[in-house]
Amino acid sequence: MKFLFFSLLFLSACQFHPLYRNQTYQSVCVQSIPEASGYLLYQSLTKRFPERENCVYHLKVTSPQFTLSDQGISNKDFITMQRIHATASYKLLDQKGNAVLSNSVMSDGSSAVVDNPYSTVVSVEKTQQNLIPILAEQISLHVGAFLDRNQQ
Repeated sequence: MKFLFFSLLFLSACQFHPLYRNQTYQSVCVQSIPEASGYLLYQSLTKRFPERENCVYHLKVTSPQFTLSDQGISNKDFITMQRIHATASYKLLDQKGNAVLSNSVMSDGSSAVVDNPYSTVVSVEKTQQNLIPILAEQISLHVGAFLDRNQQ
């Protein structure tokens, strides 16, 4: 019982607070992103940063870039897997247009290469679509940490 009491005492003394509060996200507006993959990234980001009229910061994100490379090769020298590397760069701009945060995020995935070319294309596109929310999550975590660090 004493252990529980002292552990609660220490947790309350550490000034624990949630790192990514909703009020930090409400000061950021996401600028539209060109291309189809950019639109998907924009939709994922607007779920995390609600659209508002009065913005303190503007988030400018480049359209995701995908790089495909051969990953698995069979005994007969056929490609069986492709590695898909997704990258996106972003800048957080203040009201004057100055970049206060600039970085890039990346994520990796893989897709199967099969005899049917249509299936391979669909597999690659689905993997690319699955990587976009991961990029959006990384961007929102970086921006949230930056905003939380600068509010205190």
